[in-house]
Amino acid sequence: MDAVVIDEFESFDVIDVPRPEPGPGEVLIDVSRVQLSVTECLLYRGESVAHYDAVRRRIRDEEPGARLFGHEFCGVVAECGPGVEGYEVGDRVYAPGKIHCGECPYCRSGYENYCPDTEAIGYDRPGALAESVRLPTEPLRPVPEGVSDAEGAALQPLASSVLCVADAEIDPGDDVLVVGAGVMGFQCALLAERFGAATVYAADVRDRPLEIAAANGAVPIDATETDPVDAVREATGGLGTDVVIEAVGGDQTHATEGDDPLAQAFRAARRGGTVLQVGHISGDVEMTPRSARSKAVRWENPRKGVADLGPGTDTGTLAGELVASGAVPIGEYVTHEFDGLDSFGTVVDVTLDKGAHDALGPAQIVLD
Repeated sequence: MDAVVIDEFESFDVIDVPRPEPGPGEVLIDVSRVQLSVTECLLYRGESVAHYDAVRRRIRDEEPGARLFGHEFCGVVAECGPGVEGYEVGDRVYAPGKIHCGECPYCRSGYENYCPDTEAIGYDRPGALAESVRLPTEPLRPVPEGVSDAEGAALQPLASSVLCVADAEIDPGDDVLVVGAGVMGFQCALLAERFGAATVYAADVRDRPLEIAAANGAVPIDATETDPVDAVREATGGLGTDVVIEAVGGDQTHATEGDDPLAQAFRAARRGGTVLQVGHISGDVEMTPRSARSKAVRWENPRKGVADLGPGTDTGTLAGELVASGAVPIGEYVTHEFDGLDSFGTVVDVTLDKGAHDALGPAQIVLD
């Protein structure tokens, strides 16, 4: 089967590799579509972001190259290994979860989301940048009927958004500001309303994300014309919002002062409010602890993977149901698709420079 291999940073090839066979508790999935996260694209370019050490080690040690990336995908179960339960050949699946060690104190006590020894798809083991991928069933969830393959490949970020908003602990009637209306920012804005927020504000510097957010019920704030902090303070009688979701990430300098997105989130939150950190920050940022203590803001870093929301559902299952019902329309952010694994380099370019390509979300690779 064909697979992308990376022999050094910014260098890839598509080669023929053996088709894997599923072991006990594993399934083999024929990949329909795959998209790259911004983190994966930055790693391919050699940026020192999350998973950098593991990626560098694999590129250095593996011949003829490392099978990296591809944790956001949709595919069809082609084979089931011994002992597989809950999945059958022909099922469509995606992978919102993590592969936990099952042995640490967190896993043994039911707190798998805090497992320090997870195996990450596409980083620690081959991902879906191939015609087929072999995975245990633990991180998988079904793709419901009515959800397209394009939406299925984009479900993993939505599942993360569901978990983020659940961890924000939004109370009925809360005011929420989302800083950054990209893929996860837009999703968190819609989910915040679904979780009980009275008013959701979405701030961005781009017209199209603001238009889409407004069309789906959020109050848009054009940050090129209006200071989001001033806007929400005025709208809330000087209080600020109960919850602020920072969904920009990237290079920032200060967390509590200035106009970086993270500092805006801190300044826009009311006293005793919550700042939810969704965007991945590159490098270190300064902060003034005295300011954070004085304002008594809760700084929340959401869990990762899949978490139960009750006895009947979890975040990964709910994400698929929300798309199937039309409650969260993620297809609008799938604006670019390319045929075949050879398009990997182009997909990286589009995903990292959406503005130049008029893209809203990550580009997708379509496999036959």
